[in-house]
This record gives sequence, structure tokens and C-alpha cells, in this order.
Amino acid sequence: MTEKIASEEKVIFNLGSEKFALGTEKVKSIEEMQDIIPVPLAPPYVTGLINLRGAIVAVVDLRQRLGLADIQNGRDMVILIVEHNGEDVGLIVDRVLSVEIFEMKSQPVPEAVTKTKSGRFYLSILGAKDEKVVILNLDKILALEEK
Repeated sequence: MTEKIASEEKVIFNLGSEKFALGTEKVKSIEEMQDIIPVPLAPPYVTGLINLRGAIVAVVDLRQRLGLADIQNGRDMVILIVEHNGEDVGLIVDRVLSVEIFEMKSQPVPEAVTKTKSGRFYLSILGAKDEKVVILNLDKILALEEK
């Protein structure tokens, strides 16, 4: 009996030299970087607010949320607009690489990694021998309370 592996479409993007992904069902659009209005007293990873076609959208710096080194406005930086709990949220990423269909089974993230500060945001890992893509857990990234 052969195991049937479902194909999954993912938006692949860079944060530094690392590759991350979110399911296309979560990503509504990819927007150019724009002026972001800071929000006083917001958590440090909440960069601020943007006006997206008349709607006010909160923007999260994904690098900062994952505890990665900060860079100042790379030329390829974009904002992924994702839907979370019925609300649009922007995620700043360094560069969108592609939208791909994966027909391989994702692997669970080892417990030693999930217990790290940024590892708690990882859902699973896709990849072959040389290249790994970390699938992010949007619910944990956008959770208001820290655990």
C-alpha cells in the first residue's frame, strides 16, 4: 500500500539567507514596501500601520519577530498581506522567491528546535538533501500573548 502525499502550494521567501514559507491559502497579496506609521507602545516587532487600498493594516517585522538580525530596508523587501482571524496583517520579508507546489511530505520540526525562542514559530520543514524550507506557524507568530 502506497502512502498518498498531498501537494501543497507555498509562497517561498527569504529572511537573510534562510528560506521560509507560508501556504498560499494564508497569503492574500504581495505588496511593495511603503511608508509605515509607527504605533506607540506596540510590541517591538509591530512596525506600525499601512493604508492598503483604504483599509488600515498592522505590519509585523518578521525578522524581528523571529529574532533574526535587523537590516535596513533592503531593495527587494516586500509586505506579505496575510489573513489571520478574519483580519489582514502585513509581514515584512526580505524577498519573495517563488510560489511552488510541493509534492513531498513535510517533516516535523525537532523538539530541540521548537523549544528555542524562534523555533516555537516553526510548523514543519520541507526540503531535499541540500535545501530546507521552514513552514511558519502564522497563529503563533501573530499571537498577542508571549508564551
